[in-house]
Amino acid sequence: MKKFNLKITHLGMAFLFAFLLPSCSDDDDFMQEDDMPQMATCDDGMMNGDETGVDCGGSCEPCEVEAGRRAELYVTNNENGNISKYSVTGDSLVTFTTDATAAEGIYYDAANDLVVQASRSDLRLDAYSDISTLTEDVSVSPAYSSSADLESPRELAVNGSTYVVSDNGSNKFYVYSSDGNGFSLMNTVEVPFPVWGITFKGEDLYAVVDSSSDLAVFYDFESNLTDGMMTPSKRVTIEGIVRTHGLTYDGTDDVMVLTDIGDAGNATDDGGFHVINDFASKFDALSDGDLLSLDMQTRVAGPSTMLGNPIDVAYDSEEDAVYISEIGNGKVLGYTSIGDGGDLAPSYTMDLAAASSIYFSSDETDGNTGMATANTTTELYVTNNSDGNISVYDANGTLIKNVMTESTASEGIFYSAINDAVIQASRSGMMLEYYGDFSGAMDGGSVTANFTSDADLMSPREIAVFGDKVVVADNDMHMFYVYSYDGSSFTLENTLDPGFNVWGITFKGGDLIAVVDGSSDIAVFNDFLDNDMDGSITADKRITVEGIVRTHGIDYSEADDVLVLTDIGDAANATTDGGFQIIQDFSAKLDAVSDGGSFAMSNQTRVSGLATLLGNPIDVAYDHKTNTVFISEVGNSKVLAFSNALDLTGNIVPDVSNDLAAASSLYLYNN
Repeated sequence: MKKFNLKITHLGMAFLFAFLLPSCSDDDDFMQEDDMPQMATCDDGMMNGDETGVDCGGSCEPCEVEAGRRAELYVTNNENGNISKYSVTGDSLVTFTTDATAAEGIYYDAANDLVVQASRSDLRLDAYSDISTLTEDVSVSPAYSSSADLESPRELAVNGSTYVVSDNGSNKFYVYSSDGNGFSLMNTVEVPFPVWGITFKGEDLYAVVDSSSDLAVFYDFESNLTDGMMTPSKRVTIEGIVRTHGLTYDGTDDVMVLTDIGDAGNATDDGGFHVINDFASKFDALSDGDLLSLDMQTRVAGPSTMLGNPIDVAYDSEEDAVYISEIGNGKVLGYTSIGDGGDLAPSYTMDLAAASSIYFSSDETDGNTGMATANTTTELYVTNNSDGNISVYDANGTLIKNVMTESTASEGIFYSAINDAVIQASRSGMMLEYYGDFSGAMDGGSVTANFTSDADLMSPREIAVFGDKVVVADNDMHMFYVYSYDGSSFTLENTLDPGFNVWGITFKGGDLIAVVDGSSDIAVFNDFLDNDMDGSITADKRITVEGIVRTHGIDYSEADDVLVLTDIGDAANATTDGGFQIIQDFSAKLDAVSDGGSFAMSNQTRVSGLATLLGNPIDVAYDHKTNTVFISEVGNSKVLAFSNALDLTGNIVPDVSNDLAAASSLYLYNN
């Protein structure tokens, strides 16, 4: 049972001072009666004057400490660097004036009665001791500080004695250890995306990808610490968010909460936050690059919420309460009885100009960061055009099972762990097929489709899946067929003509990247799924990839920001002239090239030659955990694997070579 109801507090206009504006005449340099400071009133049920609570504190009688639960919010701000400590059960506020003039990132260590905040003015961590003994507004000095290592600190996440600062000056994590008497900088970690909010879930560090709706995780963060670049273990898109900033995780309720600031140009009324209940089971099931759909979340947004730029968030599992530092409207806000979300008015509101980071502390919730992800899986799913069976391999390329389907030829495949289902494109039936409970299918056994699409297709080659949408590239009609699925049926939403021959396709977030068959080009369609009408569609960019004769297969890794393409060479030579090419740091290189431009060979690496066994590499998948490239080699009837592929060039012997007649499409499930 939840204890204590959250009290509703509305601050009036506290500390009102009115001064005359300077005029052209010295005769006007005096204070009018109406300009005198408002005196505290200690019996009107309002918090005004110099009170620190309602009718108490300051020049009134001291505030009584309410017996019962300790429930405190610690909030930084970017206007003066002070720390605001709110008791949400006692309706009190204590302000600690610090040496900082701006701060962001805060943590309270109740065991040692210590507040740590990241100073944006002094570019360091500051620790303030004996905080609970300070019941009135007071100036405080750091008990100890880190060295001034930081550039632009935004958030702070703590796990035991490890303090991690996300710094968006150069997009780094500064990792400190604390022995209770000082901070020591252990590592400076470079991150391949813009950073902001961070939080620990057990030993795993979660980070928002600023300027996007993506969430990244670094599994077993401290064990993998090293100076220099660290790529995430997985990166997924959170549907419904425009631009995320703040996040927090609660292990007691298994809840992740993220804020959405919306359009950065609108700081007053387009913000919101998302609550993801049963977070571990949902997030852990997603493969790198997947979408966590809106139907697995609860969104709070709308004019009643007072959310414009919710920069950070905290959560109280005892009350199921979400607290927001709302920098756009200068507020500290609280929400209870969230239910199905929507346009909820806050149940708790306090004025705080330039409110930045927020941290909730109570005896019941402190330290409840939960458990790290225990198990991850890497499985390769392969179709073929000789019998339509599905072959499943482990991360080492060892065959796990071969399963017979209702197709006699297939191409295009996807596995959803959340639904435990395989979706494949049947070339014999010219339809999509959905096979549920696939993990229970035995080696040598057969499966029956739970449902199929209509036989709309003419010559399906590849599929790409994002959330509940399935895109089929059909190279007979040179069309994209876009389906939705709901667990019981497929619905053809629309058909799109890109104006070129199609084959391989892959999603990069909501953008679709397609090979232009019969050429060395790729085409990029931004926000592809926003196209909801039948007809022609024009690529936002079409780019030539130097060194390729004719490309077929394509795969993009969100975690490593790597694009891999196959080159089948001369179509008349199916056995010896194939290869694959890798473009690292793909996002930056894509942004730098204009429509009609090219990726130079100097910006890629290429593997090809007789030793590779590549003749007609029809599809490709990339494992970011081991930097392994998997190839379905239809010309030589093989499934091949090349380990440590980011460091490979030239005529390389594959590490794995499995025979598979008419090997066609690949999908790598990699959570």
